[in-house]
Amino acid sequence: MQTDPKANVARRDVGGMVTAAVFILVAVIALWDTTRMVDSDSFVFPRTVAIAMIAFCVLLIAWNLIRPESGNGGVPAPGASTVRRVCLVAAMLVSTALMPWLGFIASGLMAFLSIMVIAMYDPWTRFRKLVYPLVCTAFVVGFYFLFAELLLVPLPVGSLFE
Repeated sequence: MQTDPKANVARRDVGGMVTAAVFILVAVIALWDTTRMVDSDSFVFPRTVAIAMIAFCVLLIAWNLIRPESGNGGVPAPGASTVRRVCLVAAMLVSTALMPWLGFIASGLMAFLSIMVIAMYDPWTRFRKLVYPLVCTAFVVGFYFLFAELLLVPLPVGSLFE
């Protein structure tokens, strides 16, 4: 029995490393953009996020260079599809576009629920149908409370609910 010699070719996640490098560039631009902000309340959060993004991207690139190469030959995971990936991005973009009209909580719930449905590979059991939406709601409301009440970040209420 002859096997394809290319099937076990070890490969690194070059696409992931390139994407991480692009995100490092975006974070550096964001850091540079905050240098013109004079109020510390304005620049602390963006700088923190940009620095964390740079650190995690550098860790991802280092991990991909240090770890042993994967031996799956670039074969996608079972159930992976380009349609799912495009739908995930579309769901995020649509919910972001609707945020000025629906507000943070409604568009956040819409995004979280739609992404959860699109990304779900496993069958929907009764437990998942009950618990996942509750967890989704808890996350969105929790983030709203964290940003709006604790960090005092102004979030869109939505023109439909004003």
